[in-house]
Amino acid sequence: MKNLIGYVVILLLSVSIISCEGEDGAVGPQGEQGIEGDQGPQGDQGDQGDQGDPGTANVVYSDWIPTDFPGGIDTDKSMLLLSSGIAFDQDTDVVLVYGRNPANALFFNVYKLPYLNIDDEEFYSIVLGQGSGFETLRVEARTTDGLLKAFGFFDEFRYVIIPGGVAEGKSAADYKNMSYKEVATLFNIQ
Repeated sequence: MKNLIGYVVILLLSVSIISCEGEDGAVGPQGEQGIEGDQGPQGDQGDQGDQGDPGTANVVYSDWIPTDFPGGIDTDKSMLLLSSGIAFDQDTDVVLVYGRNPANALFFNVYKLPYLNIDDEEFYSIVLGQGSGFETLRVEARTTDGLLKAFGFFDEFRYVIIPGGVAEGKSAADYKNMSYKEVATLFNIQ
């Protein structure tokens, strides 16, 4: 029994000593900044990341440009779409031109040039011109039957210029085989 009383007394003394801890004091001032350590050795180069999605930052497209062939009827006419304001490289860039038929302005009435309008015997094409310090883009219309025409199949044109390095893995032929809707979706053209 003596041992039990001794153990209880030791236990009570231990609890009272531990529980007599005082309140925490105020936080002291910040110490001085230590000296910066030496730079470690350069690590190994990481693996090449995956190819990102094609960019659209450099793709240039126009608003719909109203048809403005010179007045009257003729066997051929030409209309300027772009002159000197935007540079393009005929060797590497893809230049697409679309015409919109006035019957309905939805996607299915947008045609890529060159375009042969069999019903009216008209042929629409694009002509790229380049000189010292300037570039031009024109739409040309010609009759296929030699008769005089007003060339009213299209009421608007739009150009899209895709720089050569924008979307690697696609060739000019890939873009030229796409529909207007596919190009507009790919490059977020409104």
